[in-house]
Amino acid sequence: MNWRRPLENLPEEMTMIWSCTNPECKGWIRDSFSFKDTPVCSQCNSLMVSSEKNLPILMSSDQQIKRFRKNQQQGKTAE
Repeated sequence: MNWRRPLENLPEEMTMIWSCTNPECKGWIRDSFSFKDTPVCSQCNSLMVSSEKNLPILMSSDQQIKRFRKNQQQGKTAE
């Protein structure tokens, strides 16, 4: 199994994020990864605002990733 290969067809969901207010900066962070009530952009030190973004659901363990990859492989062999 190649762990460097990107996962395909990851399930996504609307996720709360913090986006940089600087129009020249594309910085953002998942709300669950922020340690402050109102974070500051780590790239340009501008304020950030709360918003939503459609992002892949994070898998929390190697077992979940292995299971997902196995299901992907089974889906390809069934086609």
